[in-house]
Formats: sequence, structure tokens, C-alpha cells
Amino acid sequence: MKKLEEIGECVKCQCSLNIFKTNNYKRFVKCEACGLSYPLPKRGTLSTSALICPKSGFPVLIVSRKDEKAYFWADQPCFSCIAYDSCEVVRSLITEFTELEVYGY
Repeated sequence: MKKLEEIGECVKCQCSLNIFKTNNYKRFVKCEACGLSYPLPKRGTLSTSALICPKSGFPVLIVSRKDEKAYFWADQPCFSCIAYDSCEVVRSLITEFTELEVYGY
């Protein structure tokens, strides 16, 4: 297991959340202090957005793939959230990406 980068603060214990990659290329986020973890998509480039999901409190990541529109991920894909259409964080990211013409927007 390889530690890739720190992405934010744990919602349970306020320690750092880190992205890890296993030998079979699975990626996940884990807090080394309390053990809180959740999976990440196996494919795509991950970037931090410096924004926090209002529902879960986890950092929002940007998942981008070549020739595809980027999507957002907190502890799950943001598009699977009930509040996706009304989420201010997602709206602000989409607006910013549209203005800058990045990540397929």
C-alpha cells in the first residue's frame, strides 16, 4: 500500500485524510488515526478542490479522464447524492470550470 497525498481533515477526529493506492491499483481515502475510510474511483486523475461537501463534511475531489467530462467525489460520487442539483459546492465548481473551459465543461 502506497500513500499518495493528504487531501484534508477527518470529520471524526480532525486528523489528516490521505489517499492510498494498493498493489492492485485500488485507491481509497483513510484516516490513519481513527481508521475512517472510503473508496475512490479506480480510474481517472484526482485533484483536490479545496471545498468541503456540505452533506458529509469530506473534501470534494475532482475526477478527470481524458476526453470525458470531469465529475466530483466526496465519500461517494456527488452525482449520486440526492442534493446534487441544489448543491452550492457542485454549482460553484461547474460555474468555475465553464468560465475557465476546463475538464470538458
